[in-house]
Amino acid sequence: MQFLRLLSVFCLSIFLLFPAYADYKKNKPANTPDFSKYRDVKQKKAAFFNFMRDIINVENKLLLTRREKIKTLLKKTSLSTSEQEWLKKMAKKYNVKMNETGNQTTLKKLLARVDIIPLELALAQAANESSWGTSRFAVKGRNFFGQWCFKKGCGLVPSRRDKGARHEVAVFKTVNDSVAAYIHNLNTGRVYARLRKIRQQLRIRNKQPEALAMAAGLNKYSSRGKAYVKEIRAMIRYNRKLMLGS
Repeated sequence: MQFLRLLSVFCLSIFLLFPAYADYKKNKPANTPDFSKYRDVKQKKAAFFNFMRDIINVENKLLLTRREKIKTLLKKTSLSTSEQEWLKKMAKKYNVKMNETGNQTTLKKLLARVDIIPLELALAQAANESSWGTSRFAVKGRNFFGQWCFKKGCGLVPSRRDKGARHEVAVFKTVNDSVAAYIHNLNTGRVYARLRKIRQQLRIRNKQPEALAMAAGLNKYSSRGKAYVKEIRAMIRYNRKLMLGS
C-alpha cells in the first residue's frame, strides 16, 4: 500500500509538471533576453555580446568541422561512395556546381565557402542590424541580421517599405537559426564574393580570417555601401574587448 501511495504521488507530480515542461520546451528556443531593460550602455553591450557569442561560436565550430573534412578529402586520390554522397550534399548546400574535371575542383571551391565568419564581424553586424537586440525584428522574429525573405507571409512587413516592394524581414524559430542563415548567406551569396576572396587570401598566407579586413566585402550588405563598412569597422574597434569577453 505504501508503494502504491508513493507511485500515485509520483504520477500526480509528473502530470502536474508536464504542462510546465512542455511550455518550457515550446518557448525556450524563442526566448531572447530583454535587452531594453538595461540602462547602463556598457552592461547592455556586455549582455548582448555574451548572449550572441556562444551561438556564433557554435555555428563557426560546425563550419570548421566540415572544413577539416574537405581538407582530408582533398588529400585522397579517390573517394568512397559515402564520401561522394557527402560531397554532393555539401556542393548543393553551398551552391557549388559539381565539375566534370573531378572532385578536386569541387572540393577546392567548397573550401573557399565552408569557413568561419570572424566573431567580431558577426557581433558587430548583429548589434548594428538589431539595434542591440531591441528592434521589432529581433524581438518578434529572432532576426538579428536583417535578413529578407520574398514570399508573402514569410516574415514581418517593414513599416517603411518602399511602395511596390514585396520583401519582408524573415522570422526565425530561434536566434541560432538566424545566425546560421546569416553566415550561410555570406558564404554563398554572389554579392559577398569579395568577402570570401579576402578570407581565402588570408588562409593562403596562413593567417586566420580577420574581421576588419573582411568587412571590406560587406559594401553590398546595406544600401549605405562604404558608409556601412566604415560603421561596422568602427564598432569592432571600439567594442573589441567586450566582444571577446575581456
